Amino acid sequence: MQEPEILVLKSGRDDDGNATLINYSESRKTRTLRRQVQRINGWLLDADIELTGPCAAARLGKEGEIIAPYRRTLRRTFNNKSWQQGGRLSGGFWMTMPRKDRFRQIRIHGKPVADVDYEQLFPRLAYARARAPQPVGDLYDVTGDRTERDGWKLLLNALLFTRGPLKRWPRDCSPLLPRLNLKEALAFLRQKHQPIARLFETGIGFELMFAESQLLIAVVTHLFESGIPALPLHDAVLVSRPDAAAARAALEYAFCCSTAQPRAFVKIDFGLEK
Repeated sequence: MQEPEILVLKSGRDDDGNATLINYSESRKTRTLRRQVQRINGWLLDADIELTGPCAAARLGKEGEIIAPYRRTLRRTFNNKSWQQGGRLSGGFWMTMPRKDRFRQIRIHGKPVADVDYEQLFPRLAYARARAPQPVGDLYDVTGDRTERDGWKLLLNALLFTRGPLKRWPRDCSPLLPRLNLKEALAFLRQKHQPIARLFETGIGFELMFAESQLLIAVVTHLFESGIPALPLHDAVLVSRPDAAAARAALEYAFCCSTAQPRAFVKIDFGLEK
């Protein structure tokens, strides 16, 4: 069964962090967007996807959501009253599963899955938007030794989403960067990512999210058309392990075509315990 409404438009968040649903009129644009999701949902409903293990039938996730193999259709949510902002897919049971459970329990064509995802996609899309070469290495590893990486990731993405000067630490960020005050951290990050520093604090984040969602729509569509079931995960897809290389090629091709960049950064995770 398809979602009752698969195309959702929301307002911007108010001072309390809430966004309201927006009524919209049908247009050629909305009909095209809806058909894209309906097509993917049709493929998902027909795909050989199952959950294994003692909780294979149905269970509740940590936020009360139902995790069950029949919950496999998606909706697409746009933000800030714009069809060019946001656009992420949501609703599939795999999206709220803990990472380790995806690898342990999801089977596609009876085989364990691989997670094939873009590396640091938001800042890489920002580099593409700035028409700057893609840096090699982990863009969130600001110090070069992976220390405090989670803090730099939070701060960098906050700079891409906020509009106007960032005057306070993003939530939970300060304890992750204990050696610096906010002013020092911002200066360090602007120096590290000078080619995209002019995009900081412009509110470009939701436009980058839209670009991300367009990439995933293109990738998932291509894979299903090639006979490869793919479960989208914002900046990644879950596919059966034998299809991981084909999925990586699809992600790389979509990024390069969309951004006119000569190289994409994609990794494959088989979920193997280290």
